[in-house]
Amino acid sequence: MNKGYFLLLFIVLGLVATACSKKDSKSAESQSAVGSSAELSTVAPDFTLKDLTGKNISLSDYKGRVILLEFWATWCPPCKASVPILVELKKKYEQRGFIVIGVSIDTDSDASDIVRQFSASYNINYPVVMADEMIQKKYNIISVPTSFLIGKDGKIVDIYKGYSEELDGKLSAQIEALL
Repeated sequence: MNKGYFLLLFIVLGLVATACSKKDSKSAESQSAVGSSAELSTVAPDFTLKDLTGKNISLSDYKGRVILLEFWATWCPPCKASVPILVELKKKYEQRGFIVIGVSIDTDSDASDIVRQFSASYNINYPVVMADEMIQKKYNIISVPTSFLIGKDGKIVDIYKGYSEELDGKLSAQIEALL
């Protein structure tokens, strides 16, 4: 019985460690999402999802703008750390045609309420939509946070997986160049 229990515990811990490997990363890596339809220099896959008020939001609604599409979750510490950066980037560049769209991958039965409370407590000033399985597949989301910087032409310029304190500077430079 003890051997079976420890084997099961070992397997569960291994799965958790694998699933969280990028979540706890201290550095954001710029890289392409290999194997998905969302790769560098390709047109970002369109989607239509509900925001926290029930309104449909489509990526195509923001055609011609520079977009940062951020996949995140309320339970993810690096995601929480990145929110103030995203809030400031939106404030800094929104008048020049920049938008942040948050895509929550929270899946609890009351996920919308949890995300709504989280958004209020973190003063999120950009649209937040609730992910479905299809968008996660289209964008090959295997860890959070994962950010897609999308140019005015709708093509993916860069992909960031993870979080670092240098993210603000990197994104600011890229956003400036794209605007």
